[in-house]
Amino acid sequence: MQIGRWWWIVVGLVVAGVTWVTLRPQRLVVETALARTDTMTVALTEEGRTRLHDRYIVAAPITGRVSRITLEAGDSVRAGDVVARIAPPPTDSRTATSARADLSVAQARVREARAEVETLRAVRDQTAREYERRVPLFEMGAISRESLERARSEAETAETRHARAEATLVAAESAVEAARARLIGIDPAVGTGDAGVRSPVTGVVIEVHEESERVVPAGAPLLSVSGPDDLEFVVDLLTEEAVGVSPGDVARITGWGGDSTLTGRVRYVEPAAFTEISALGVEEQRVNVIGRLDDPPAGLGAGFRLDVSIVTWSGDDVLQVPSSAVFQRPSGWHLFVVEEGRARERAVELGHRGVDRVEVTAGLTPGDEVILYPSDAVGEGVRVRPAGV
Repeated sequence: MQIGRWWWIVVGLVVAGVTWVTLRPQRLVVETALARTDTMTVALTEEGRTRLHDRYIVAAPITGRVSRITLEAGDSVRAGDVVARIAPPPTDSRTATSARADLSVAQARVREARAEVETLRAVRDQTAREYERRVPLFEMGAISRESLERARSEAETAETRHARAEATLVAAESAVEAARARLIGIDPAVGTGDAGVRSPVTGVVIEVHEESERVVPAGAPLLSVSGPDDLEFVVDLLTEEAVGVSPGDVARITGWGGDSTLTGRVRYVEPAAFTEISALGVEEQRVNVIGRLDDPPAGLGAGFRLDVSIVTWSGDDVLQVPSSAVFQRPSGWHLFVVEEGRARERAVELGHRGVDRVEVTAGLTPGDEVILYPSDAVGEGVRVRPAGV
């Protein structure tokens, strides 16, 4: 009888234990991470592109016929190198005949003016000698003052006429030069008139605007040249983000096609913003941030796509946790800490916020185990078990 009673007691205890184990709340499996102090950076990441800081447009200095440009995009040039040749524009046969006739007329006038100069030089010399002869005769009383004055007047008049004839000769010779200039490019005997157009800087040809030979007006762009180290990046940020960017901020560039991370620095933030419609149809105010690449690789050119991360803040020994651990209550920021196998909610104060980590300035100590991505099932005192444990 005693044995049967003990048997039922044992059975009851086993059943109670199984029931307690079955009905006992199971520990909630959660992902966790440790709060730690480390270096932390805050960066703004956005898609950007490259462009040229200084782009020099080499233009035609005169209206004329530009020869075929043999340079191609990517060719190197030095300052002062002839990059194009331009000649006076072609003319029709009637204009050419008229220009040749004008030259003949001008040359004839030069011959006429030269002959006139020689004639008047002889007259000037003769009247001057006549005047010189009359001066001693007047002093001896052999001739009257009136005769002397007449001789001097004739000498001065001859001098004036000779000077006028020399001026006419100079004008006629200038007319010949002008007529000959109109024949440049028309008459090979006069000259082709080709003028070399030179590169203003040492650099690389970016684009050839006029490849074939043709007549272009003065000021027409022929080709574009840039310096070899003039590559910069442009990235547009939301205006509320751009206010935290300052000249000199470090930029890290990825997504340009190479495996390495390029570096650069912000030069300036443009003073005027612009409106852009996002992919979701939201109107945004954005502004361009311009920076210079420190050492652009040889294969990187203008208009290339980049992923630009601008570092706006960095610090050492910063207490930080993954940003997925914190959440907001009406009273402020909170997170869950694992203590003795249970979730404990804590209020924390946050500082700087990075892409995937946040700085905790109060409410947490290094080494605390925080819960990542806390779901609605996580609450104060809930039994939890870190994943993998």
